[in-house]
Amino acid sequence: MTHDSQNQHLIVFQPSGRQGYALEGQTLLDAARELGVEIESICGGQQTCGKCKVLIEAGDFQKYGIVSQKENISPLSDGELAYWQKRRRDPGDYRLACTARVQGDLVINVPEESQARKQIVRKSATVRAVELDPAIRQYFVKVKRPDLNDNHLGDWERLKVALQETHHLQNLQIDFFALRGLQDVLQKGEYEVTVTLWNDREVVRVQPGYAEGAYGMAIDLGTTTVAGHLVDLRTGAMLATEAMMNPQTTYGEDLMSRISYCTMNADGLDKMHIAIIEALSRLVKRATRAAKLQPEDVTELVIVGNTVMIALLLQVDPTPLGRVPFPLVTNDAIDLKARDLGLEVGLGANLHILPAEAGYVGADNMGVVIAESPHIQDDIHLIVDIGTNAEILVGNKDRLLSASSPTGPAFEGGEITHGMRAAAGAIEQVRIDPQTLTPRFKVIGHDRWSDEMPDEKIQAAGICGSGMIDLVAELLVAGIIGPDGKFAHETPSPNVRISGRTREYVVATAAQTSSGREIVITQRDIRAIQLAKSALYTGAKILMDRRGVDQVERVLLAGGFGTHIDKQRAMVIGLFPDCDLDNVYPVGNSAGDGAVLCLLSRERRQRARELARWIEYVETAAQPEFQERFVEALHLPHSIDTFPHLKGLLPEPFVGDSHFW
Repeated sequence: MTHDSQNQHLIVFQPSGRQGYALEGQTLLDAARELGVEIESICGGQQTCGKCKVLIEAGDFQKYGIVSQKENISPLSDGELAYWQKRRRDPGDYRLACTARVQGDLVINVPEESQARKQIVRKSATVRAVELDPAIRQYFVKVKRPDLNDNHLGDWERLKVALQETHHLQNLQIDFFALRGLQDVLQKGEYEVTVTLWNDREVVRVQPGYAEGAYGMAIDLGTTTVAGHLVDLRTGAMLATEAMMNPQTTYGEDLMSRISYCTMNADGLDKMHIAIIEALSRLVKRATRAAKLQPEDVTELVIVGNTVMIALLLQVDPTPLGRVPFPLVTNDAIDLKARDLGLEVGLGANLHILPAEAGYVGADNMGVVIAESPHIQDDIHLIVDIGTNAEILVGNKDRLLSASSPTGPAFEGGEITHGMRAAAGAIEQVRIDPQTLTPRFKVIGHDRWSDEMPDEKIQAAGICGSGMIDLVAELLVAGIIGPDGKFAHETPSPNVRISGRTREYVVATAAQTSSGREIVITQRDIRAIQLAKSALYTGAKILMDRRGVDQVERVLLAGGFGTHIDKQRAMVIGLFPDCDLDNVYPVGNSAGDGAVLCLLSRERRQRARELARWIEYVETAAQPEFQERFVEALHLPHSIDTFPHLKGLLPEPFVGDSHFW
């Protein structure tokens, strides 16, 4: 289109800066679409939804060579006036793009809430903008009523015609349950309905009248903990977050235990599948209740989890993953109807599972990659998603490697005498006085340290993972245990005592606990932490060797556990290789964050599929050097590797010790 005709006017859309010529009398919505500016419009120009509100900017814009003024747009139409009067609002400078028509040159400001592809910001180790482009969208239409003289089209066919004419949607399909209830919904809405589409090709829900609201759930299906986020798919807003223990822990605390349960019990797979489906349905109910919604309002879910968890979710036999070469039933992304698994959400809801890489590195690791984006970074990153089964990533934009590490449940309170998950009453921070060798601690639910409040108010119930990391590091620094993790034979501390053939350290007295019993850490507990951290450290070092680097420039600690640990004390025990502590970041539940991003962006889903095939998977346990390196890493922090960034941070006796620097 050229500017030679007097019937054409220059239109500039802000903030995108898109500009071009529109015909005299053309609606702003149509002009925007022709220029590639996506303005939200659920009702398709029927002055019902009000999502296409724009502002007319008045003034002399020399940059564009035009004068924009309010007279260059058509007056308020009857439909537009009715919209504002119904809501008892003064439109001010706002106009509805679906009915406002071009009468001259214009500069149009499209506010954020009217942008169909909003830029939303989510925080991780760095701040990233994400273009809002979910697979779920809503459209309002008026459907032609059935006519005895024109009955060659069924209700579905007439709905398709309405969607094509109003929203230019073609080649549509309809979910069976949506089809089955279509006639009843059309009659209730007097042939005005709101249609929810998945990927602009399948109708998954039809509601009578104008019904605004599209919602999805992003779920991180962890071995021990399940976390879910309820999201408004139109705005990207987080409406509710819920978490619960994975009920499958009844059948085994780690992956191999659950695989073994399937092998030893004919109904093992069915039991674990049913348990997790019922748990996920409860999670959805809790989240929707918190947001004053119903489970049927959830029309899409994105789930991430390791490969065993996904197999159990899908009721796929996981036993092949228990033996070399650990084959997957599929490593591609999966889309299926949530109802096919028995999930209690919208009947037409889609369930999307991110792709896996290989072995035990599954959709949860892809969630971490999508959230933290190491594949676009220059610095060499080490990312560890710490859980019962930890995933490790090493590399940057040039080459990225991944592995899994069977750390076991110790970091989440399992296999620890007084271990517990991070809940109210859990000891989460510990400090030991270097002179008296007595402890002070913080309990989840209290802001003050234990020595700042009466004993009976503390109500400690156990020690969570972050507390265990602190405690082992403090015992090491205080000289109560040595680098081999064993209690020193002579320790002048009333908190160290002999229990059977070994020693233990009293962290909380009986008066400070909710049970009335002391909370201790035993030699066996320390060993469990050593085994877990050694598996993690060894996996990281093998990937670093394969990547050809001696040191990483940035460490990201992902997972709920990684959020709360003290990074300095974590490095003191050798949880990860030496790094400048200023470049060590806890990034929270990155797997869940990645699931949210993929819920909000179809582009991120496609990127995940591509990255899953690009990232190099390494089966670390199959490497010939694994066992030797594992034994070396059992020491605190390590028997061979040096930690120069700890110099000056640790008191005697470690200053100058070659084991540390």
